[in-house]
Amino acid sequence: MIPLRRKAVQAAGRLPAAAPLKTRQYSTAHHGKGGDEAHHGSTEHAGHEHHAPPQAESLGAGFFVCLAAVPLSIGVYTISRPDVDGKAASFSRFIDGYSYYQDKWAASNNLHTAAIEQAAYYKNLDRSATGTKHVDLRFPEIFNTGSPYNVVAGQGARGLDEMVAHYQKLNADEVERKAKIAADQ
Repeated sequence: MIPLRRKAVQAAGRLPAAAPLKTRQYSTAHHGKGGDEAHHGSTEHAGHEHHAPPQAESLGAGFFVCLAAVPLSIGVYTISRPDVDGKAASFSRFIDGYSYYQDKWAASNNLHTAAIEQAAYYKNLDRSATGTKHVDLRFPEIFNTGSPYNVVAGQGARGLDEMVAHYQKLNADEVERKAKIAADQ
């Protein structure tokens, strides 16, 4: 155990010495308020503590806002009172000068509401129409595409004129029905 201790002491001697830690004093004198020196323990300055000289403090913005509110509120009150001859106050007349906007906005809102109701009616008309499960094709020639070989009897190419006329008639009937319903409204 002694040889280990000896080696530890030699290793510790080779390390650089740690800087001494500075201790902090929690005194007000060390924070610059009482000068450069601390006088707490000395007898020559007992009872003579150093204080900052008194400073004049302003009243602040809040005071002046409250002070200005009093005459301002009296002025608004006198403006809002009716005249001696019974005529409405100038403040009320000023506000009534903008009342025509209310009529203008009401007319605009009525037009907008009527347009929305009409659009909703047409949307309901289109959605309530009974549709077929058949999907109309973009081009009728799709029925005649495919290989001409190995065609089952009766499933080959056909004349499409009758089929095109049939679907055009269905489409025309549907348009006529919707136009009739729209005319009734």
